[in-house]
Amino acid sequence: MLFEVNNDLLIRAHASLGQRERLYWLVGGAGAGKTRLCAVLAEQLELPVYDMDAHIYGAYHGRFSTRHPVNRAWATAPDSLGWLLNMSWDEFNQFNLAALPEYLDLLAADLADPAYGRGVLIDGGVCNPALLAQAVPPKQIVCLAAPHQSSEQVWRADGERGEMKMFIDQLPKPEEKWRTFLEFDARITETIWQESVSSGIPTYARSAEETAVAFAGRVRRALGIAASV
Repeated sequence: MLFEVNNDLLIRAHASLGQRERLYWLVGGAGAGKTRLCAVLAEQLELPVYDMDAHIYGAYHGRFSTRHPVNRAWATAPDSLGWLLNMSWDEFNQFNLAALPEYLDLLAADLADPAYGRGVLIDGGVCNPALLAQAVPPKQIVCLAAPHQSSEQVWRADGERGEMKMFIDQLPKPEEKWRTFLEFDARITETIWQESVSSGIPTYARSAEETAVAFAGRVRRALGIAASV
């Protein structure tokens, strides 16, 4: 399968998103604490949170147009999850690269809403932060890491994340697909970290003794947000 990055969409995203000084984006692998930290920062800064994963797997699906061919192919596949897990890692990574400018196109349209006029915190949704950094200044992005957690530990947790195993169990050859899913997840986490480092995006891991509020203080300083804001 061949997936191509739409550079025109990336340029459009940079023209729109790159001008937003109070757009802050938290990236990182599953279980890194992005959602929890976004909630703390949202309360401190009085900013709304835009959950990228919720949009990518939800509202965006009804909005993919001919301008978003990569995501249309995914969204219209008879078995969208199986379609992804039948890929090789190289195909899957290329899919993520090509999908990102299409997501940014939809995000830019949403952020025109006055609700985001004062700024926004964006939670996750990115597997390739080096490409994101071509649209959003790296100084407005922070990468989080969850040390000492395997992909299996993260995805066998209770709650919504733990439901993924149930979805995969409904696919043909479920154990094989589960192993593929865990491999992809581990490689996504590694890719996010490595690309963040190479792109000048600050990287942080919360220690076991550190409170969420204290961790939020470190992230705020990384983003250049004054404590009085």
